[in-house]
Amino acid sequence: MSKLVYSSTDTERLQILKAFYEKLPVVEGEETYFTEEQLLKIGKYYSIFEKMKAYEDFLSKEQEKQDKEFNDLFAKARIFVNHYFATMQMAIERGELPATTANFYGLTFPFSVSEAESGDDLLKVAEALFNSDSMRIGTGGKYFANPSIGAVKVWVEKFKEVWDKKTNKFNVKKAEVEGIENIRSEADKLINNIFEHFNKEYSKFDYAEQTKLFLSWAISIEPDIVLDAITEEDEPIDIFFMDNLDEQKKDVPTEIIITPIEEKDESIEQKSNGGTAGINQLKFDLFFPER
Repeated sequence: MSKLVYSSTDTERLQILKAFYEKLPVVEGEETYFTEEQLLKIGKYYSIFEKMKAYEDFLSKEQEKQDKEFNDLFAKARIFVNHYFATMQMAIERGELPATTANFYGLTFPFSVSEAESGDDLLKVAEALFNSDSMRIGTGGKYFANPSIGAVKVWVEKFKEVWDKKTNKFNVKKAEVEGIENIRSEADKLINNIFEHFNKEYSKFDYAEQTKLFLSWAISIEPDIVLDAITEEDEPIDIFFMDNLDEQKKDVPTEIIITPIEEKDESIEQKSNGGTAGINQLKFDLFFPER
């Protein structure tokens, strides 16, 4: 007899149920490995886990798209912010602007501006830049070019849109499945029941052949080894120490009494818990960003 190797993941459930499903009878009356009740459950649970997998794949692709867009716009917006400060510094060095221009931005010439490491840092730096630039222009200051403050704002705003989606307005929600834990429990019970059936059928084969047969069902197994009790030549013993308090002062060795004890067999009982049937309904909610 072999032992089922199973971690109870949705991926495993889908793989095994798919293998079961692909061997369902095509026409009524055709020979099948399963009972009528098992046939219904296999089709039902396979459909649920297949849809969940397809939806998770969709979410993963959407997340990859948004991550790429986020990274690209983050890099672009950061470059424009940094170049704006660099343009101002070079204009001061050339004598085109007074050194006090940097004071509007909380800087002292000569200065250096560290690059933002996160989206949150970039938006904070950009907001401070826009406010400071507005104050400078309001006191009669001239607009910079290459890049202009308008160009910087455009790229920062584009980045802010994807930042909002990524942080607290992510537009795609995960699939919601009513009673999913009960569905998983029932699917596990089905898989275990079918495994036990085939485990008895395949017990006449050697382990290598059993492994091949079970793999055709996308099932992994391992030998079910039961270790026998280890018997040693000498019987186990109990040791009792009896101290002679009167003789302790005379350095008399402590008296030892050795008595044999009987070995006791121990058995291990394994129990499996099964879920109860509940409402098994699949519901997906998709939300797409406004364009």
